[in-house]
Amino acid sequence: MIVCERCGVTFLWTLEDKRRGREGQKPPSFCPGCGFLLPAGKRERGLVKWYSPSRNYGFISRSNGADLFAHRSRFDDVSRLRPGDLVEFAVEETAKGDAAVDVRLLSRMPGKSGKPPS
Repeated sequence: MIVCERCGVTFLWTLEDKRRGREGQKPPSFCPGCGFLLPAGKRERGLVKWYSPSRNYGFISRSNGADLFAHRSRFDDVSRLRPGDLVEFAVEETAKGDAAVDVRLLSRMPGKSGKPPS
């Protein structure tokens, strides 16, 4: 029995799990539920704060509360973002500060416009 480091749930790491590509690896730190919900590797998740289609950029609110610049050229198969959309991304240091790269849409927030605040 293994205890999930995130939620504290006790779970099993079965022989079937090992056969699915985990052979030779140490047991997982997170239960299957938390493993599914957490971003992979060095990626993060956040909510779109605002996005301007005419300017091709906007900002993403990170889980730590900071805002992160996001430019359309760094989106992965997403034509437009809307406030409240849930996204996953990596962070890259630029000359102007951190920016979101490889932005992927996970879930849409229905009924919102993409206009920046006045």
